[in-house]
Amino acid sequence: MILRRFVHALKEQNWTSIAIEFVLLVLGVFLGIQVANWNDALIERRDAHDVMQRLEEDLRLTIKLTQSNAEFMTANARDTDLVLDRLRACELPEADRDRFANGLYTLGKIMPARWVRTTFDELRDSGRLRLIGNAELRRALSETARRQDSHEGIFQTRLGRLDPHIVYADSQVIFDVAASTGGSGDITWRQLDIDFDVACKDRRFQTAVAAIRNYTYDGLFDSNRMQQRYTELLAMIEKENAR
Repeated sequence: MILRRFVHALKEQNWTSIAIEFVLLVLGVFLGIQVANWNDALIERRDAHDVMQRLEEDLRLTIKLTQSNAEFMTANARDTDLVLDRLRACELPEADRDRFANGLYTLGKIMPARWVRTTFDELRDSGRLRLIGNAELRRALSETARRQDSHEGIFQTRLGRLDPHIVYADSQVIFDVAASTGGSGDITWRQLDIDFDVACKDRRFQTAVAAIRNYTYDGLFDSNRMQQRYTELLAMIEKENAR
């Protein structure tokens, strides 16, 4: 309507009306643009809030899963300590037999720290990392992604070195497991078929167990180091969300 009156005023050469209509036209366009900008800013703030909440949830789940995996690997490493000690001593007291069996069953079962990074990857792949207003936090997330990639690469290398030791160790024992345990045990002595007297004199078997133990502790160290990184990152996100 304003534009129509403006055109009519031009035809009538009513300069006062033209000026008024022109001001109204410019003001209407400006207000329209401003409202659109306000709406865009509101949507962006809402999206940013949602992203930060999701990042916090991702990190909390990451820390929980990594802690659980670390506890599992710690128990495995300690049982492997006992297995190696008993093999070297060539003695297996009855009180240690279940742990010995379980130590052999979980031998070499390691896993990397896993960052639940769905939200971060979505933002990075879509070019929307700027939704995270804190530049320091953006850098910390990107650095964590770099370290995670490196951590997983090292883990794959470690698995490759573990494989021949695990293959030999597995060839010396038989487990009588009638149902799925999810790979986490617990296995008892009665479920283990091994000639202990032969095994404790088998230098290659001891070497395999020792190597697996060392790689397990290495994996646990790397996992704990990533866990520290996740914890620091979560603290940054919590601080940002508390503002």
